[in-house]
Amino acid sequence: MNQKIAVALIHGVGNQGPEFADTMTSELYEAFAALLPTDDKSVHDKITIRPVYWADILARKERILWNILKHENGLALNTLRNFMMNFVGDATAYQPGRSRREVYERIHTRIAGVLHELAEEAGPEAPLCVIGHSLGTVITHNFFFDLGEILNETPEQLSNLTPCETGQTLALFYTMGSPLALWSMRYDNYIPIPFPGALLAERYPQLKPEWINYYDKDDVLAYPIRAISRGHFQLAKAGLLKDVQVNVGNLWRSWNPLSHMGYWQDKDVIKPITRSLFEAWQAANPPTENL
Repeated sequence: MNQKIAVALIHGVGNQGPEFADTMTSELYEAFAALLPTDDKSVHDKITIRPVYWADILARKERILWNILKHENGLALNTLRNFMMNFVGDATAYQPGRSRREVYERIHTRIAGVLHELAEEAGPEAPLCVIGHSLGTVITHNFFFDLGEILNETPEQLSNLTPCETGQTLALFYTMGSPLALWSMRYDNYIPIPFPGALLAERYPQLKPEWINYYDKDDVLAYPIRAISRGHFQLAKAGLLKDVQVNVGNLWRSWNPLSHMGYWQDKDVIKPITRSLFEAWQAANPPTENL
């Protein structure tokens, strides 16, 4: 029986639409198919990709604020200001307070829903790959950290969920343009997510997990993360977490802060991710004689 790889894509800041992942999804499928032998191009039998879209949860409030600010004299409402308003606005609204977690929980519910779909399509114990961008990396980190806390303290709360849904088969994690380093300042001891998933080695002993953090030096929101805490450093020391510098964006954006939006289409990001997805699929489906 062929074991699929489950892939979730989660966006970050910006005026995102539900189609935010279309380009990367197509390119991942195409690049994966190119790695298959000529007599087997059935890529959809091997990986299942689903987007996690959450921008609409905050879009109305940001649109109202933008329309208000348009009428303020002397305020330059340019692309960069809109970009910064989206980032700060999204991050502020998402950040949970002691008594207010509505946005936080609504966004996490979206992730849970997509993981449920992936578990149904790829299998309850499918190896899981998550590709996150910008604030989406923080959201994903929080989501799996929270799950890890529940699994450690009250696992019965998650008894109706599959290993794929609870992150216990998390194998590949890609953070693009991540502000996790900034987010870590909220905590005295920032703890990484449980990585790899607790059941991965048992279920797929040949599969090599990896967490790659892609950042562009011109992207003011993206930072290396291997040294932001002792836990992250230990993951890096074990060869599980690696920071990779890339140059993303087109001619007009690759050298400035707007490069933040260029990761989704960058070949230096997509090609190695595809190669790792292919190798993960091979490891999850070893030849019969090796079983």
